[in-house]
Amino acid sequence: MATIAGLIAENKKIKIVFSLAIGKYHDKKIFFSISNRYNIYKFDNYTHILSHITMQLELQGNSVFPKHSETMLWENKTYMHQVFYVEGVNEPKTRIFGSLEDLLNANVLYPFLVKAEHSSSSEGLYKISSIDDLADLVSNKKFVTENKHIIVQELINMRKDLRVILVKGEILLHYWRINLNKEWKPTSTSYGSKVDFDFFPEQWRTHIVETFKSLKITTGAFDVTWRNDDLNTQPIYLEVSPFYQPNPKMELKDKAYAFYKQHFSLFNSWDVKYVDVVFDIKHKQVKAYLEDSLAN
Repeated sequence: MATIAGLIAENKKIKIVFSLAIGKYHDKKIFFSISNRYNIYKFDNYTHILSHITMQLELQGNSVFPKHSETMLWENKTYMHQVFYVEGVNEPKTRIFGSLEDLLNANVLYPFLVKAEHSSSSEGLYKISSIDDLADLVSNKKFVTENKHIIVQELINMRKDLRVILVKGEILLHYWRINLNKEWKPTSTSYGSKVDFDFFPEQWRTHIVETFKSLKITTGAFDVTWRNDDLNTQPIYLEVSPFYQPNPKMELKDKAYAFYKQHFSLFNSWDVKYVDVVFDIKHKQVKAYLEDSLAN
């Protein structure tokens, strides 16, 4: 609905297609929302079908938004880290193994993180502190079945990260997710993190924007951190995604941010503010995609 609203705001005539027979279209401008619902056959690698669809549509002369090259980054962490490596993005030390057996034989120093290939919102993130933790992961049949590659990453000493949402070179929204515990844990708000929408490390604004531009995507959400939470060190880019769910700024009133996401309220409603920020960002996305299509 936000995409439709954005197109209407740009005075574009649209046709809404519900049929699965989208392969019949040629030389069109096609907008869609990234989702695992396209994986109608329920493959473990639910990102591949979307990549295949967008590639075929582009081969038929269509302009697809998001583009095939952008959908490749969606919840496909093996590909994402390969792109980071090629573009020289400063990320935690990352190794990608072909199997758990290869990892077991690599003698990686504890502690470290293991990331599922296809996941989001801190799901599929495992802190491995000992051989026992690794044995538990090896015995996890679901993980072994669904992950053809094993992504291993150094554990950065950090208690907060910065979510930065961009469209082209513009930062539209930013907020810190702060872990209030002494021990490391994911900073997703579902884990009870504190959220700060006000402070932005201005000394790194250009660095963040230029790093984003190097990925050649129209829109995306960065997760950025700093070693030992020291803003005088280089930013470390944890992940990027071309599809994201923004958190609107809330009047927190001494409650955890997650409280507002989980409870309905007639006043100071997270749901209302979420819809507003999604529609605003989506309009800017649509405008940027249309500008790109004219430039090409």
